[in-house]
Amino acid sequence: MIAPKMCPQCGTESIEPTFQYATLAVAFDRMHCTISDLNAYRCDNAHYFIVIGGSAKLEKSDANRKGSSMFL
Repeated sequence: MIAPKMCPQCGTESIEPTFQYATLAVAFDRMHCTISDLNAYRCDNAHYFIVIGGSAKLEKSDANRKGSSMFL
């Protein structure tokens, strides 16, 4: 993954990582999706943004699972 050099919202070049290489797991309407290699950054103007360095894996529907959920 190529690290960003500036904030996409305001253009400032003073950014720092807040977390790196995280995995996001989301379940919506009994479909489970996992996104790997998430990196979050914050600029000096308090803007936060996420860069996806990995890929998303969508799994088959789980008929026993109910509701929606999101885990980071």
